[in-house]
Amino acid sequence: MPNNKQYIYVVLTQTGTMVSKTIKAFTRTPFNHVSITTDKELSEMFSFSRFNKYRPLPAGFKNESIHTGVYGLFSSIPCEIYSFEVTDSQLKRYNDLITHFKTKTQLYSYNLLGLLTVPLGIPLKRRTRFVCSQFVAYMLTYSGIAKFNKDISLITPDDFRYLKNATLLYSGDMKQYTYSNISQITL
Repeated sequence: MPNNKQYIYVVLTQTGTMVSKTIKAFTRTPFNHVSITTDKELSEMFSFSRFNKYRPLPAGFKNESIHTGVYGLFSSIPCEIYSFEVTDSQLKRYNDLITHFKTKTQLYSYNLLGLLTVPLGIPLKRRTRFVCSQFVAYMLTYSGIAKFNKDISLITPDDFRYLKNATLLYSGDMKQYTYSNISQITL
């Protein structure tokens, strides 16, 4: 009998960029970037991040891959990958939202001010500006996949680790990850 389960994956990472190291020094959490995908091999993930792998700005909505961009700069990247089982309607809503972001990329930009307001606990709602965690929280919330106990504008990458319906699939080096080495999922 075929397995008809569908999943959205949330990928938490810690790269070795200067920005990444600085954020980690302040947050004291293991991960400071988050991406979202339906691709179990992680060759197409979405987030708000830098456009140029060598410079933090400009930044905005971006298609990421574990082999290119900033991820391509490092031979080892600590990560955790979480799965969320989704219904047909949740998956459709997610895909509709991703399509919107892909086709309307020019409307969105990086929420630089959010880098200051999030750690200070000051909610700042900006309809067209996101940091990575705000974008992924938006996607999960408006797809009906997850609920947060605080305003989306205050979500950090660490918050995804504690969602009740998140299943930890993998913890380790992103460069060593393959979907076939996941033992927690029954295919």
